[in-house]
Amino acid sequence: KIKKMNDRVKRLIERTMRSWLVCGLALILGEICIMWGYVLRRAYTEIDWRTYMEQVRLVVEEKQFHYGEIFGPQGPLVYPAGFVWLYAILRWFTGEEIAIAQHIFAVFYIVDVTIMARIYYKTFSNKEMPALALALLATSRRAHSVFALRLFNDGPCALLTHLAILLLLESQPYIASIVFSLAISIKMSAILYAPAWYVILASRPQGHRGAILAISLCALVQILVAAPFLLTDPFVYLQRAFDFGRGFKHKWSVNFRWIPCEPQHDTHVLLPDCQGIFSSTAFKLSLLFMHASFLILFAHFRWRAKAGGFLSIFTSFYPTFSYSPLAVTTMLFSCNFIGIALARSLHFQFCVWYINSLPLLLFSTRLPLFFKLLLLFAVEAAWNPWQGESSTAASSLLLTCTHVAILAALYFASIVPDFAPSTAHRGQQEKKIM
Repeated sequence: KIKKMNDRVKRLIERTMRSWLVCGLALILGEICIMWGYVLRRAYTEIDWRTYMEQVRLVVEEKQFHYGEIFGPQGPLVYPAGFVWLYAILRWFTGEEIAIAQHIFAVFYIVDVTIMARIYYKTFSNKEMPALALALLATSRRAHSVFALRLFNDGPCALLTHLAILLLLESQPYIASIVFSLAISIKMSAILYAPAWYVILASRPQGHRGAILAISLCALVQILVAAPFLLTDPFVYLQRAFDFGRGFKHKWSVNFRWIPCEPQHDTHVLLPDCQGIFSSTAFKLSLLFMHASFLILFAHFRWRAKAGGFLSIFTSFYPTFSYSPLAVTTMLFSCNFIGIALARSLHFQFCVWYINSLPLLLFSTRLPLFFKLLLLFAVEAAWNPWQGESSTAASSLLLTCTHVAILAALYFASIVPDFAPSTAHRGQQEKKIM
């Protein structure tokens, strides 16, 4: 009897650990406790909140719609208009009280993790990734800190981007594109997903016609959100809100601090703080070239290998297939990852752009579990400060090497099919344990 009882308990535990519902609920409850602890026990660090509030005040109270005249203590406004309206709502709701804002951002993070858990559920079966692995979403100290203690716009941008991906998996491409555009309007970093986003939209039954319609909706959202600023001075708005040539500080670079650069002092907030390879045009252009090259390589040999390669994106007007959920999420997150790995500079808050997608990417490869966990640990270690409040040459080199390893695994060891028939949307859903 004791043996039978032990067997039953063992089966119950195994079944519970394989249940996406149970593991998802446990994750959410755990995150509530973690975020509550962060907000109540960790000290707030003022970086940009006061600047955000002053910039928003100029727009809301003084009706200043010229982007070249909107400044705060840390410098000019350099984000798209969606950022202004989001933080205007936060300013109205919080009265600029930091404690209230931190609780709101804690909720943002819990919602983001909930959305990501749903994406994982729609992407994997237990055979590909056990439901228990959802616990990995709760392991990033840096992501929790950025959301709850820093109040950056990177968090809301990531939240809306993940919501857009979930809507795309729910076969709502036009609503997804509207939400995706709202994410870009908060911070243009979400645009890193755009190449894969278009490829996936063009693979749907409506083909390029449907994809162009979705992109037109994205453009319409940008125009409506930025209307007061575009009517005042469209050129200044576009230059400030979507400045692809912006200078970055070597001091705060998490990924390329190991690149040589001679420090300069008393530089402008938007100008580089050093002279050398890091701040050179050649370095910037080489990263841009590698970014484009890797996107083409992945599109030709991974994303469209069985559909005619990279050029088939432009020559096949009406597709004969659609991507499986596993292919959709891996394409989008790997497209984003390529952009992050080859970004000219990553600051500490940028980790939320991809940190919760890394388990998904790694479990879409054939790497042994030990190496998947090792790579996750290395990424988390590199994103946390090694010297005061900044990275070091060693930590940034670790992050660069880890990014290279993940990129190689995605290219050479991926388990993702290139495409799946549109009728084979989700056979693995029946295998899941609720």
